[in-house]
Amino acid sequence: MFITLRNQILKSLILLFGVVLLVLHLLVPINLTAVDIGRHIKNGELILSGESQVLYKNFYSFTYPEYPFINHHWLFGVMSFVVFHLGGFPWLSVMYVLLLVLTLLLAFDTARRYSGFNGAIFFFVLSFLLLTSRAEIRPEGFSVFWVALDFWLLARFCEGTIKRTLLFAIVPLVQILWVNTHIFFFLGPMLIGIFLWQAIIAGKPRGEIRTLQQLGFLSLLVNLVNPSGLAGMLTPLNVFKKFGYPLAENQSIFFMIHRFTDNATYKYFIIVALIMGIGMILCWQREGKKALPMIIFGVFITFAAFNAVRLLMPFGFLCIPLNAYFYGPLVKRMNGVLLGIATAGMMLLVFCMPAYPAIGLMPGVNASAEFFKANGLRGPIFSNYDIGGYLIYHLQGYERVFVDNRQEAFPPDFFEKIYIPMQENEKIWKDIDGQDRFNVIYFYRQDLTPWGQKFLVDRVGDPQWAPVFVDYYTIIFLKRGSVNQSVIDRFELPKSMFKVKTLGERDS
Repeated sequence: MFITLRNQILKSLILLFGVVLLVLHLLVPINLTAVDIGRHIKNGELILSGESQVLYKNFYSFTYPEYPFINHHWLFGVMSFVVFHLGGFPWLSVMYVLLLVLTLLLAFDTARRYSGFNGAIFFFVLSFLLLTSRAEIRPEGFSVFWVALDFWLLARFCEGTIKRTLLFAIVPLVQILWVNTHIFFFLGPMLIGIFLWQAIIAGKPRGEIRTLQQLGFLSLLVNLVNPSGLAGMLTPLNVFKKFGYPLAENQSIFFMIHRFTDNATYKYFIIVALIMGIGMILCWQREGKKALPMIIFGVFITFAAFNAVRLLMPFGFLCIPLNAYFYGPLVKRMNGVLLGIATAGMMLLVFCMPAYPAIGLMPGVNASAEFFKANGLRGPIFSNYDIGGYLIYHLQGYERVFVDNRQEAFPPDFFEKIYIPMQENEKIWKDIDGQDRFNVIYFYRQDLTPWGQKFLVDRVGDPQWAPVFVDYYTIIFLKRGSVNQSVIDRFELPKSMFKVKTLGERDS
């Protein structure tokens, strides 16, 4: 009995150590100029104040304010605003980290049921770099939480440790929250379908199969409970739509490996995917067609992550229970070895932690917005894609943006025939400038697109535009002779301070 208690304490300490490591790796400061959270906070504020147009239209842009837009993540905005109102950006960071820790614990407990504690801790450490690959506060964090919760509930129901009533009390409610939080809500009914198919193949009792059938139908039906009804329910079909703007997060693993050769995460993903693929083969040899539904689910999420790097983090969380399922009996025979490898892996992760874990905003990230408002600058503003959420957060009700980081809120032709060409071609830039009469250019300086870099170089050399503010994050140009001329007179920066740098050079 003493030995058993000692082992339980040891396991708890190892898991606690892993959770602390995860927290420290996830506590990264927020670069508000390049992420969406500012717009989500503003969404929540406007929705709670009764502004419904933000649910259905572009709303924030002066280019296409009436363009139809289904805000499928509006509830995330409301939750973000409430947390922000209570404790600012530090509380948002803490909320998001706690959400991912809960996700890990759910995934870990499901894995433990398939392969024991040592197998679960091994697969947790194996997925660790993927879990921390996308630490920004995003609505997809709720998607991985909901899918981990559904997975945990369904696995426990199928093993007979929770009752039908609890399943029906939680899963449909989760689905209603999910359809209003993030576009990955289709994973809920899909996962129920996987467990249903598995139950049918395994010849489970008729009552269990009927429960899963009813639960799947109900989970599909409640997706209608969203502000846009059927249209909102069908938003996942937009993944096949051409948006016109090539987002880095939607690029394939091989594209990113070629583009960012020094980022080891993309190469590491291939290793984890190969390990899971081997597990699928072993599982098929062991269980035959009974394993087919879970194997197909594993193939689906692996293929999805290969084709869009934004899915590396969800893939990492799902890898924990899936690998435990695929390798189950095998890893149970390797308990001591796996625990040793996992512990050694955690020790290595200690040396890979961020230089200083932090919550809240990056230092000085709001300096440009403070400069803009303190000096009463007036638009119209030409902004780039990345900085849209930042400008919405700071300037909504004061100035509208030219574009923001919602590709689905603009027609594809806008990106292909206006936004990108006007940065590549001086004639097109002058034509659009003559039409929209920009007074301000407000740009995220770390925009690595070839058109964005060319545009900044051209503007530095353009006598019509004067740089008045620059820091690591942003640069602001003002048009000479415009309403902002007095600010140019006071703050114009000498163009000699700017130089063209290659992609590999660092800012001082």
